[in-house]
Amino acid sequence: MSETYELELRGEPGPVLEAAFPEFELRGAQGMTLLHGEFVDQAALHGVIERINSLGLELVSLHRVDCDNP
Repeated sequence: MSETYELELRGEPGPVLEAAFPEFELRGAQGMTLLHGEFVDQAALHGVIERINSLGLELVSLHRVDCDNP
């Protein structure tokens, strides 16, 4: 069963982030970018965190979204 997460990155969304994270919905707000999407397992989540690190981006927060209680 997949889980939905929201990851907050420092910086505004743009073509580089859109190309690096095509599987996510990207939203910008007050100098931050929110990546919103589903992960099939923890390994997939860790893979995205590694991708964030390899691009030199700053991960500000990460949390699981409870889809039953929006």
